[in-house]
Parts: sequence; C-alpha cells; structure tokens
Amino acid sequence: MDMKDVMNHVRKELREQPGSRFSEIYLRTVERGASDANVREALTEMLKRDEVRINEGRWRLIAPVERRKSA
Repeated sequence: MDMKDVMNHVRKELREQPGSRFSEIYLRTVERGASDANVREALTEMLKRDEVRINEGRWRLIAPVERRKSA
C-alpha cells in the first residue's frame, strides 16, 4: 500500500469506528497490508493536517467545519 491508500484506509476506519485507540487503528491497517512505517507516517501526517482529534486516547476524524474554525 502506498501512503495515499494508507491514509484513505485510516479515514475509512475512523468513519466506521470513531473513538478507536491508536493500537486498534494501527493493527487493523497493518493487517490490510500496510507497512509499519507507512502507518506511522500516515497518522503523523493526519495529525499535522488537523484531520484527527485525540481525546482520552481515542481518535476521531474532525469534521471539515471544525477544521476551518481551528485554522
């Protein structure tokens, strides 16, 4: 899987199961065939872009409206 595929898979996972923990996201993505480094890099990139929010260890996607307000 390339980086774009990994990021799309993580977004899909978070839409289907909001409130997942890092380890859950990581393991499900690695099971789909992504490399360890690609998963870490994709999650880091999503954090840099303010696409996800972490609250009490649980990850969720940020709605586009929330992203605009924080920028």
